Amino acid sequence: MSSRLPETELANWSFLSPANKRKALEKHVQPKRISGSYEPFRIIFSDAVNKQLPLFSEEEQPITPWAEIERRIVARCRGDAELLKMNLEIARATHDYAKREKITAVPVDVTSLALGVGHLYQFGLPLLMRYPDRVSAVFLDLRRTNGVSELGRDWIFGAMHERFRTAYPDLSSIDLEIWRYRNNADRSVAPVTCNEIKIGFDELVADVRETYSIYASVLSGERDRKRQAGGGFGPLFD
Repeated sequence: MSSRLPETELANWSFLSPANKRKALEKHVQPKRISGSYEPFRIIFSDAVNKQLPLFSEEEQPITPWAEIERRIVARCRGDAELLKMNLEIARATHDYAKREKITAVPVDVTSLALGVGHLYQFGLPLLMRYPDRVSAVFLDLRRTNGVSELGRDWIFGAMHERFRTAYPDLSSIDLEIWRYRNNADRSVAPVTCNEIKIGFDELVADVRETYSIYASVLSGERDRKRQAGGGFGPLFD
């Protein structure tokens, strides 16, 4: 079990009561079957959104043909039909959305976000999406179910605001978006744009520290339980 909590869970558990956070964390540490992975899609994502390489060319590079993206995903899925299906669906949705909205993407060098718990977080991609009339930093909400909640979105926008706009004044006017992939047949992109920053950075840090404090307690109890189940010594004190 990794000691680093996933970004989506961290956002979705924001500002729950300590008791409800503990319940969520106790469920989180229980063994579960992980179904599939979007890693093949993440690897080709920049091609799906027409990433530009301005150091090499003054002219805009054309969007990567779908056939090339499909070929690369097929190669990375190595015959796993379920993995291939889920990654092709979401890659196609991204490619179609970028083409329809005339998006190009440019790399941006921003530091990871430190939240005072010893782990770094990347809320938002290291790319800026250039629409014809605006520029956005984007967080991907890929899951069919158990995606980012409404409050979780506010939490993520607060984190993105700190990571992109506050840390880099040159980016202070960019938009912030969460790309929600719909739970439908074509996994179409439903962008959610931030209209207002509702959660400040100090609130984010305090919330994360509380979550990780409870998480440490849950992990400690889980280790004690496993030791006792295996015949080892239990905790010194109850």
